[in-house]
Amino acid sequence: MSESVLDDETLMKVEEVLRTACGLTLAHSLRRSLETALSRSADARGMAPEAFLRGLLLRDAHAVETFIEHAVIGETYFFRHPEHLRSLARLSLPKTGPFFNVWSAGCATGEEPYSIAMALLSAGIPEGRIRVLATDVSGRALERAKEGLYGPWSLRHVEPELERVYLEPRGEQLSVVPQVRKLVEFRRHNLAVEAPPQTGLSAIFCRNVLIYFPPELVRRVLSHFLSALTPGGLLFVSPAEVPLTNGLGLEMVDAEGSVALRVPTPGETPQEPPVRRAVRDAAEVLKAAARLVPPFAPKAASLLEGLSSRPQMELHTPIAPRAAEPPVVVAAPRVTSPQAGPMERAVEAARAGRFEEAEALAREAAKALVPEAYLLLAMVAEARGDLNGAVEAVRKALYLEPRLALGHATLVALYGRLERPEDAERARQNALRALDGLDDEQPLRGVETMTAGGLRQALAPRTQAGWQGAR
Repeated sequence: MSESVLDDETLMKVEEVLRTACGLTLAHSLRRSLETALSRSADARGMAPEAFLRGLLLRDAHAVETFIEHAVIGETYFFRHPEHLRSLARLSLPKTGPFFNVWSAGCATGEEPYSIAMALLSAGIPEGRIRVLATDVSGRALERAKEGLYGPWSLRHVEPELERVYLEPRGEQLSVVPQVRKLVEFRRHNLAVEAPPQTGLSAIFCRNVLIYFPPELVRRVLSHFLSALTPGGLLFVSPAEVPLTNGLGLEMVDAEGSVALRVPTPGETPQEPPVRRAVRDAAEVLKAAARLVPPFAPKAASLLEGLSSRPQMELHTPIAPRAAEPPVVVAAPRVTSPQAGPMERAVEAARAGRFEEAEALAREAAKALVPEAYLLLAMVAEARGDLNGAVEAVRKALYLEPRLALGHATLVALYGRLERPEDAERARQNALRALDGLDDEQPLRGVETMTAGGLRQALAPRTQAGWQGAR
């Protein structure tokens, strides 16, 4: 397909067709991926690319349907976010009725709903009580899901015992066993324009779908979800999508360190969850730290960006140092248990601005060869203006863990301040390589709170996310 046909204006029109048909809105950086979808769609219809494009822009029903088939199938795999699956039965069982009705919305090629059925069976739920409805806008994806055949990439996170019980060899692939397949019903459904296909649900899984919808569609879809869930019913979204549910009256409950959202039962008043309080308090601490120590402001802005994996959290407002302000006592966001280890107490001391205490505790933790301890020592050194000492501390962290993405990213900032652009660029490339293969919502190891997707965005050329030297 020639470049003259697929200029930016044409691609915007193509994206508008996709948005109208199924609500999908791509980030600007992903718009060019539509070129591949167009070419494959034209091949599937046996048409010249230019002829297919004309039909698509005229909203020809067959062209639109074919284009959706090739444009919206996302990357997925079995037992993604396993903490959600392990928590499903534990959180829902006391409140569910005679049937355990679960909806996998946006199920793609079926890995998620089959994982849900396997998890419930493994938790001891009788087959007769399990009902999993799996929907997607792509008929092509649903056909693949119904086949129940998967290769190694889709199965890379399946535990050996589960694989032995619920999957069986079929040539070079593995097939979902009939016991699981009969529990899952696949149905075509468009979240953007259709009402929920079922009500009285115990749980809804809709992960890594809402982030592609515009805000007004997100609220409409979430409203549909709430109407379909029973009181006490659970909503599972990806960590990056949790902030999109703010203001809906949902209660956050712990799902093995992650978050599940619960519809309150009548008479309940949702309480502010510890996770949200911690994020809010940490943001206030960072803002106060930026006022106290002006050189720390760029790093504080970076940390605030990390606290928000998506702009909807509204915690990443750029920080401007204030002049001539009186000293402020910065309170720690939480109280550390006396039984906490040196590293936990070091982080707490650093958050409270007690840098000497943080440094002493971090050095104690470093004796146990903890990479994060050296990252904290680097932050303390940087706050004191010792940039070379900070670089040396980060290098020690990377010696212990070469794929520590936040370590490489910290070097980007340090080399930028040291006016070593070549070293900064090399560190940026190393950080991106360390992120290879990680999901956007994957939390990263380090002192700072940041996801793989947040760091990728921060490391993009000309980013304004706060990493000095990568702008």
